[in-house]
Amino acid sequence: MRYSCQRKLIEDILKGRKDHPTADAVYLSAREIMPNISLGTVYRNLKYLADERVIDTLETVDKRIHYDGDRTRHAHFICKKCGKIIDLFEPQELPDEIKKLGLTVSEEKCVYYGECAECKDKADKTSN
Repeated sequence: MRYSCQRKLIEDILKGRKDHPTADAVYLSAREIMPNISLGTVYRNLKYLADERVIDTLETVDKRIHYDGDRTRHAHFICKKCGKIIDLFEPQELPDEIKKLGLTVSEEKCVYYGECAECKDKADKTSN
């Protein structure tokens, strides 16, 4: 696929955000800069950027896809109650099993699912 100013705009939007937006949120941001951009163009370019490993995708428990423009090595935590996505930047070792099996890792994606502190606090307060 050839270079396009729409794709560059979408990539720049994602690289400038830390909130893991959905395609709709990216579309709204893109329209502020490029009012004529279509939702279809945003979706096609998000797919292209994800396929090319320029951005990452994250699926929340409600099956909505969120996008991450930060390709530095990190994991994610997704709250199963509120859907909040939290970046986890602590370095993680590859499992020993990978080394023992002689596997070569070219990329990785680690996502933890559970309950965030805020949701846990709310649940604790209502149960008391």
